[in-house]
Amino acid sequence: MIEENVLDQDAVFRVGRVVSVDGRRVRVAVDKLKNGSHLLYRGGLVRNVAVASYIKIVKGFVELIAKVDGEVVEEDRAATSAYRRGVDPLSRQLDVSLIGYIEGGRFERGVREMPLLDNECFILTEYEFGLIHTFVSGGDEPLEIGALAMEPTQPVSVGINSIFASHVGIFGNTGSGKSYTLAKLYHELFKKYGAIETFRYRSQFVLIDFNGEYVDRHAGGDKYATAVIAADDVKQVYDLSTHDDSGDRLPLPKAAVHDPVFWTVLLDATEKTQAPFISRVLKSDYWDRLLPDPQALLDVIGDLVARATKSNDGALDRQLPINFLEEVVSCLGDRAAPDLTALIEEMRSDLGYHSLSHNFFWEATATSQRKWATDADWAQFIKAKVTAVQQDFSAVDDVDLVRFKLVLQFYRDVISGFANREHLGPMMKRMDERVPGIKRLVKVSDDAFTDVPLTVVSLRNVNLAMRKVIPMIVCKHLYDAKKRTDPRGQRYLNLIIDEAHNILSTESARESEAWRDYRLETFEEIIKEGRKFGVFLTIASQRPHDISETIVSQLHNYFLHRLVNNLDVHAIEKAVAYLDRVSFESLPILPTGTCVLSGVSAQVPVVVRIGELPPESAPNSRTMSVTAEWLTAIVEDSDGDEPPDESDLSDADWPLVPPF
Repeated sequence: MIEENVLDQDAVFRVGRVVSVDGRRVRVAVDKLKNGSHLLYRGGLVRNVAVASYIKIVKGFVELIAKVDGEVVEEDRAATSAYRRGVDPLSRQLDVSLIGYIEGGRFERGVREMPLLDNECFILTEYEFGLIHTFVSGGDEPLEIGALAMEPTQPVSVGINSIFASHVGIFGNTGSGKSYTLAKLYHELFKKYGAIETFRYRSQFVLIDFNGEYVDRHAGGDKYATAVIAADDVKQVYDLSTHDDSGDRLPLPKAAVHDPVFWTVLLDATEKTQAPFISRVLKSDYWDRLLPDPQALLDVIGDLVARATKSNDGALDRQLPINFLEEVVSCLGDRAAPDLTALIEEMRSDLGYHSLSHNFFWEATATSQRKWATDADWAQFIKAKVTAVQQDFSAVDDVDLVRFKLVLQFYRDVISGFANREHLGPMMKRMDERVPGIKRLVKVSDDAFTDVPLTVVSLRNVNLAMRKVIPMIVCKHLYDAKKRTDPRGQRYLNLIIDEAHNILSTESARESEAWRDYRLETFEEIIKEGRKFGVFLTIASQRPHDISETIVSQLHNYFLHRLVNNLDVHAIEKAVAYLDRVSFESLPILPTGTCVLSGVSAQVPVVVRIGELPPESAPNSRTMSVTAEWLTAIVEDSDGDEPPDESDLSDADWPLVPPF
């Protein structure tokens, strides 16, 4: 009975025979009776072979699997010359490429041997089709992410090891569903492991969110998600802001804030002059030794003011002494003593400069007597005014302290003639502009970055300069700390970067070449060497063409949504070795929410429709329905957070959109 079933099945499922073998490229002649779109088998319909489907080539006891890349119609030269219909001499032939074989009840990717001419070819059975689309190896755990786009009844699961112990790339044009795919992957992971204590202790996921798509928004109704990816028990959100002081602050250890690389990156320091200056200042303990003794530090400041006013160099800035003290006050902020502010005002009114003799002088308003910088006691006179100030320097916080040390050393070098102001001046100007922003974004703390597995760093309200710097600083700090504190790799770190083209772009007109190279080298090191230390990278981007080729080519798994631009498709084609021609040609026409999964986690490239997320866990990236939104009145938040209950609003309470 079993033999009859097998023979019956083979008779129905046979589609043709091999007529040509050219390396991995094989041509199959389809039997005349198997040219329909479906076949009847035991009262049911079986989908026949077509482009992008699979066939089995039987070579003795070996079963080779091939994918159909195309089909053609050729004249059958074996047809007789007797009268018959015009279609009879035509033969349907399939161009297929070998992708693997079935052995021991498992599908293995690769070519072990080649078929022979006249080998029979068959449609895959349901069991064999399932084997090809079983991507979870023994010892791994499955994670269901969706279903096959062409066979919705066939679920697609990936191995947790093969996905999360790898570098992942999610690419697609805006609106193609890449943010949804990213959220789906990590939502399923945290749903499966989030409650396990060892998972929470040994893993850390840091998501750099440029547009605030993964931040919970409690706005009522179903317009916003309230537990994006995961609930608050496994997620910590840092909603940063440079606009005001209301945003969160990232905790960084003191060593990270005093690291010369931190400030080199923050200030876009040039490689030849500015970066060495920063390194020299922050690695020296000269100013640190003076800080505990206010009088000794004031003595040094007074000496610098005296030397600046005693100089008769015509190229020296006349406002240099006053600018120096103003910078000191700016570094001290609210902690600046009134005496110091009063001294600056006194110097503005009484300190003068004689342009003909190139000399400073002091002319007190009350006495109208002049004291010249050429006098023998001038240094003691001007220095005494500075040392008379009662100022405590011990309370300066770490960010301002670094700025204070850089300011002191800058003016010391300029006044002593050791540095050119034009070389270091632009960097000091950038420091004045960026330090207030960095103080709103980070805080010095030895506390853990987070106590839960998932950390979301939202940069939605961060200005452009800091949006490039902060991800770089955070990722480098976490990577270096992981290498230093966990040499055995017992903990897991996954850096997730959404809209990765913002910081991984190879071309940018807004930054120097040195800064671009440093930024790319840092992330290229993570993607090339991070696996050895338990550090992995997940990137999502609209423009793979803009991202470093090294980074794209080193990814292990790809989720490819709709890509329309030829340059983006070409970038993927150069980097991804697993994709076939049919998959490449389908990239520009993939529907929203559907992607091509390719890489080490999938035996063969497959088109997957990503499964639905619960509404509260979906990212805040949905496309606006303008026909619905234009006809709906805007409801202002009553307290800046929660909107008022619609049932409590009368017609007069609804705000109207003003006419154009």
